[in-house]
Amino acid sequence: MEKELPNTAAFQDEFTSSLLDSTEEVEEGHYLLESDTGGYSMLWPKNAVTDGPPFYQRTKDSFEKIQFYDRNEKENYDFSFSTTYSTYGESVIDSSLSILSDSVRYDGEYEKIETDKTLIYFAKSEKTFEEEKAYFYFGYIASKEGQKGLEYIYSAECMDSSKSNCNIDIKKEEEKALHYMKSVKFNKDE
Repeated sequence: MEKELPNTAAFQDEFTSSLLDSTEEVEEGHYLLESDTGGYSMLWPKNAVTDGPPFYQRTKDSFEKIQFYDRNEKENYDFSFSTTYSTYGESVIDSSLSILSDSVRYDGEYEKIETDKTLIYFAKSEKTFEEEKAYFYFGYIASKEGQKGLEYIYSAECMDSSKSNCNIDIKKEEEKALHYMKSVKFNKDE
């Protein structure tokens, strides 16, 4: 008998579930994505899905881009994620940050946050599109133990800001974004 998959968006979606090794939550509401590049792992929200190519791209072990989202019309939120893994890391941090800044149209400074094994260059911004406000939290995470890096973009907005249940707590979303970035782990170079 097949093991029943959890009734979460991630496991009910065929492509998304193919990326996740285990149905066990590693922390509440999150699975672990162990990248097929062999280079890194990161938290995956249980209700987040990706639509496969072009939202998922991978080049052997050196590059992987995943765009995924967790949307809920009833609860009126739209969380979007975009992660891009590469085997450059700290060595080309300036150009990595410049590419990141261009992609989110940001021209400010980055805050440098250190964890045991990574350096995170973090920033945030907000944008308004046709009355809808979106909050962006983004960073570049570089491994201290090898040439690996992950660009991470997280955005939070209401699906419909005219509804009364549009309540994005920007401080909470920032904490969430930082938690996601800090929980990225890179595997050591063989």
